[in-house]
Amino acid sequence: MEVENITQGSIKVEGMSCGHCQMRVKKAVEAVEGVSKAEVSLQNKQVVVEYDEGKANLEKIKAAVKEAGYEPL
Repeated sequence: MEVENITQGSIKVEGMSCGHCQMRVKKAVEAVEGVSKAEVSLQNKQVVVEYDEGKANLEKIKAAVKEAGYEPL
């Protein structure tokens, strides 16, 4: 049985200005293998993410945000 090591982290994201941006970032982050949950706040300009440390890390998640066209900080 594989044990999941779920970690929560947050990433500030620059460049989101509307609900469409928010959904694009959410979709990109959730597409990263190992991510179980992503909550994107347009108001706080950040994404709070829960992920399995064995499969994902903040660098992979930031790369997905950047690939979607936004600037992870």
